[in-house]
Amino acid sequence: MVSLEQLPHPDFLPYPSHYTSAFFQSKEDAEKAIAELESLGFNDDEFNVFEGESGVQAVDIDGDHHNVIEKYMRKFIKMSDSAEWRFLSEADYELKNGHLLVCVPTLSDQKKQEVISAFKKADAYDIRYFTPLYVEEIE
Repeated sequence: MVSLEQLPHPDFLPYPSHYTSAFFQSKEDAEKAIAELESLGFNDDEFNVFEGESGVQAVDIDGDHHNVIEKYMRKFIKMSDSAEWRFLSEADYELKNGHLLVCVPTLSDQKKQEVISAFKKADAYDIRYFTPLYVEEIE
């Protein structure tokens, strides 16, 4: 059985290029999605889980815990009201309300579709795919 505690919980959230992300209302839902993905060959170290206060600090909406470049990037994307800013704002809000964010690298269209399918089956919401140039809102 998958345990979220054994999965990576990064200290900060960089731009998640070639990642698929989603929010989950409960640990059980996130664990269900991850268990399905592991049955398809994904490894524990491919999942980035953000939850609780440490997740809020990792998202770091104001860039206070990031380096100087990231801090200015946060200000820039806030002013531009980009899709990335909307994602960061939503992540901050969702994590503060007890929900979880899971990000998975998806370097091929097949992996992307597998992740999206597993996320949907586990009642994930606000599923997004990130490329270096744009954010695709799946659902």
